[in-house]
Amino acid sequence: MSTLLAALKTERGRHVAGAVFLAGLSAAFLFCGYEFIRSPAESIFMEQFGAGAKPYAIACVPFMMAAMIYAYGRVLSAVGAKRAMAVSMLGSALFFAAAWLMLGRAGRWFAFFLLVFKESYVVIIAEQYWSFINSVLKDEEGKVFNGPVAGLGALGSLTGGWFLSRYVVVLGTEVFVLFSALTILPAAALFWIGYNNAGEPKPAADEAGGRKGHLHLSILRENRTVLFIAFIIFAAQVVATALDFRFTQLVQDVMPLKDVRTAYLGNFWMNVNIFSFSMQFLLTPLLLRYVPRRGILTAIPAVHIITCLLLFFTPTLGLASAAFLLFKGMDYSIFRASKETLYIPFSYDTRYRAKQVADAFTYRFAKGVTAVWVSGLKTVGAIAPGFYPALGVVFSVAWLAMSFPLTEKRD
Repeated sequence: MSTLLAALKTERGRHVAGAVFLAGLSAAFLFCGYEFIRSPAESIFMEQFGAGAKPYAIACVPFMMAAMIYAYGRVLSAVGAKRAMAVSMLGSALFFAAAWLMLGRAGRWFAFFLLVFKESYVVIIAEQYWSFINSVLKDEEGKVFNGPVAGLGALGSLTGGWFLSRYVVVLGTEVFVLFSALTILPAAALFWIGYNNAGEPKPAADEAGGRKGHLHLSILRENRTVLFIAFIIFAAQVVATALDFRFTQLVQDVMPLKDVRTAYLGNFWMNVNIFSFSMQFLLTPLLLRYVPRRGILTAIPAVHIITCLLLFFTPTLGLASAAFLLFKGMDYSIFRASKETLYIPFSYDTRYRAKQVADAFTYRFAKGVTAVWVSGLKTVGAIAPGFYPALGVVFSVAWLAMSFPLTEKRD
């Protein structure tokens, strides 16, 4: 089963393809909606507080993530993966619909809360897609299907970014908060059908009902692969946060008007998703087929070492956007597709519970820790512009070093 076409010629290949592609189509709607909230929430926040206050908001994200992941674990124990997914997605849609009604009426701090929630909900739901896919596919099938399925999510992001950048100046920033709520509804419906087609994954008897804990944190101690994934996610997201803060500063300096800034951000994320989409369908399947995971997972941080060094010596918006685009594009495509194949052999609790902590929580925890650090430094004095790319270099080197033990005896 070395190619997608070969996989689709088998009965099992067609069966799993139907389920995972429904999940991919669902992800297209979810990430389209995420594009509708990502840039508007950022732009609304900048208008109320300024780009310099963003680290304070990001520092609050781990607390929101911890509460949401624990709540998800409790729901997962009570009603299973399919219904926990529905609760997560419909709850998020309800929040954004309420946010649209409350903006401008609930005071400036609601803009702060909106940014924190925006940072939290999407990673928790995104990991549920991968928990499902990793439960349905075998290892070799993951190398075939992960790229195209993730590409559907990138297509949704691309569509959302294009629509936002084209129409936000006409329609206004705030209405896209409502659009983000509406697009979650078909995403939930399609994911539900995907679960029905594949059959809902069930835990072993000793893991049923959260018997080993609603989060089963002991897996992080027992499973060396998952532990190193968590470490790498942490290092990678410090790099991402450093690039994000520098990019945000330069965007605000160059574009002070809210709707123009929102349009620029929407266009930027559309370009990120063009790159990611192209990677998913053109390069990722080939790389997963012909390049060992070690080669892929060590090359990615090496690229970021180079881009952060370039940004350190040439601090322009163009280079900042290119470095950030390259990080996000690879993070959404080849890094994600190759990393997820590591989860396939593991237990239900590893895929559905520990994964939320190792991937989703660590993803935002790293961002929050970086924000706290930056906020603390800002209270005692100004931060030099070169601090952010230098931080990116340091943690890219750490990421590269940890990629070697992660990939031992896996290829």
